[in-house]
Amino acid sequence: MPFCGKQAMEILEKLAFTRCAGTPEEEKAAEIICEEVKTLGLEPQIEEFDVLTYADDEAWVEVLQPYEAQYQCSALGLSGSTPDEGIVAPLRYVETGQPEYLNHIAGKIILASQGGGFKAYEKAKKEGALGRIFIGQAGRDTPNVALNRCIRDRLGTLPTAYIKYEHALEMIKREASEVRLHVHQKEYWSKSRNVIAEIAGTHEPEEVIVIGAHYDSVYRNQGAHDNGAGSATIAELARYFAQNPPRRTLRFIWFGSEEMGLMGSWAHVEKQRNGLEKYVFMVNVDVAGGIIGSNSASVMGSDKLVNYLDVMGNELSRDLRVNQSIYSGDCIPLGYENIPSVTFSRGGGGTSYIHAPGDTLEHIDAEHLELLGEIVLEFTRRIANAGTFPFPREIPERIKKDIRDYMERGGRKPEKHPNK
Repeated sequence: MPFCGKQAMEILEKLAFTRCAGTPEEEKAAEIICEEVKTLGLEPQIEEFDVLTYADDEAWVEVLQPYEAQYQCSALGLSGSTPDEGIVAPLRYVETGQPEYLNHIAGKIILASQGGGFKAYEKAKKEGALGRIFIGQAGRDTPNVALNRCIRDRLGTLPTAYIKYEHALEMIKREASEVRLHVHQKEYWSKSRNVIAEIAGTHEPEEVIVIGAHYDSVYRNQGAHDNGAGSATIAELARYFAQNPPRRTLRFIWFGSEEMGLMGSWAHVEKQRNGLEKYVFMVNVDVAGGIIGSNSASVMGSDKLVNYLDVMGNELSRDLRVNQSIYSGDCIPLGYENIPSVTFSRGGGGTSYIHAPGDTLEHIDAEHLELLGEIVLEFTRRIANAGTFPFPREIPERIKKDIRDYMERGGRKPEKHPNK
């Protein structure tokens, strides 16, 4: 097949550096993508939007009673900062951190194994918690992730840190009862951007298929799997279709600020609202390239699409696990506008390090970039050149409900538009 894993790997190597939303490094990554697009004879377009971001973050926890210890942590971006001297308060372990566990926490710092989303954040604020400590996964570094901007906008800040599993286990076993929480970060407004390149259709140019991948990463992270590899994959697709123009228009979008709450794709939907009726489908690539792993396709569309992908995987003699479910990525804003999608990804192996410093190039090679890339290219080639578009522009009601629930967990209020 014509997908070249070697060329995709060369692009990925150029992108393998921290490129957090709204930073000069994210802008540098956008410039690299623009240069790649230009080599194909295409003219990249930049779609800017405002983003609240952060830098110089640090966090740690000191146990004061009944023993003394200090544990290095990572800050939850955009969750706010403590005073320079930190916050001293009793510690309360609240299991998963879901709302039903958040009782008798006034004036306390809570320790939880999960975040719980908007409702848990809302209740923690309402009940008077002073701060939060989330427990990382066993055997892994703590993640470097950010609070969803929508939650912060609606509820404000609540200083939060991630602690290693092993340290949290020690705190619980030794019944840590009083702690000092330190969370410090510089928060500021900046610009982020989507990079767009379009290949006009030869027969049905008014029917637009979006080919998407986010190119930003979290802090202290190469973001090799997530999602430098996806960005490199769609760049290689653009190379193929620039040389083999399709019947339908393909709009390639490298989204910025996905890690901040899908900010790039939400911005695109708002900026392109008058043209969304032309979007018939989205192909999204999010997480790819792992030497150890398996390929999957998450379908936000009709049963017909699920069956088609099952058959295609067998035809290609490729292991492709197809499921009909939402995917936490840039397909969500388009799905809210009733634009169906499939998200291709390759999980397992090194992807366990996603959002932590271990997401590096050492887990990826050209052969396995090509393994998923061939599937994505063949599927895109088929639907872009079909005589009649093979799938209805619709999303099942169950998936629509899941999208609304996902938005609620992230603090985003569903809005009614004229086309709803």
